[in-house]
Amino acid sequence: MNADPKIRVVGKRRPSNYNSGGLKAGDNLLRLLRDLRGNRPFIPHGVYRFKSHEESDAWMMKC
Repeated sequence: MNADPKIRVVGKRRPSNYNSGGLKAGDNLLRLLRDLRGNRPFIPHGVYRFKSHEESDAWMMKC
């Protein structure tokens, strides 16, 4: 299968099935988040500086 004897292939890649649940559930979650958020960005654009990680985390949770 491989021309180069130094390359090993482990396992097989199977095409994903969109209706199997994983991708479809993720798609539904992203649609819900998009609908709830509307036109507001997830995190405001710009450069932000914080004195500590705790301050940064508090600001992120507020957004």
